[in-house]
Amino acid sequence: MTAVRLRVVSYNVHGLRDDGAAVARVLRELDPDVAFIQELPRYVLWRGRAASFARRADLLYAAGGGTTGGTALFTAVRVDLREVQEHRLRRTPGLTRRGVVLARLEKDGVSFGAGSLHLGLDAGERARHLTDITGLVNRLGAASMLLGGDVNEGPAAPTWTRLASQYVDAGADDATPTFPVANPQHRIDGLFVRGASVTSYRVVDTPDARAASDHFPVVADVTLWD
Repeated sequence: MTAVRLRVVSYNVHGLRDDGAAVARVLRELDPDVAFIQELPRYVLWRGRAASFARRADLLYAAGGGTTGGTALFTAVRVDLREVQEHRLRRTPGLTRRGVVLARLEKDGVSFGAGSLHLGLDAGERARHLTDITGLVNRLGAASMLLGGDVNEGPAAPTWTRLASQYVDAGADDATPTFPVANPQHRIDGLFVRGASVTSYRVVDTPDARAASDHFPVVADVTLWD
């Protein structure tokens, strides 16, 4: 049996409006295999801007941005991209259109699925969208699956609870808040795994992270097997 170690990061980058250079430095320092990104710029040449920013972070742009409400997926060069999907989720009148990026990836011959998500501000919409995402993930058919994103609610709320019933919440034993950076109070950013073991998890609170965005990134190391 082949064991592969992965580092995964989820990061809401606040449209790169605070300090985009600091966001890139945070990602370079963390050196993730997969980065689940929320709130990338999504207007005016957004795909080229996403690819350019990924390069500044020493990562590769896989997909997402304008087609998915700013939600995107980056990977390290050591990870092979086998399939990628961009999905728009059902619109709720008056609210921002949300989306999800799903991918089939491979590292050192071991395949796995990954999904970047950003759920909305309305509780009913979050519940509906999780149902939609669950169906899309099931169709992807990956034995090992990693999800990361801004859930916009905490671990005691219904949609997060549903996620944690389907996946392992990588930060379940760490209540460190991820938002807002100026006065951290809420753990709303998460990493969730299925078919993999979590070996470490932390909320990244550094000077660059405090300058970069209104969310702290979260990082986990996981192990999966062929």
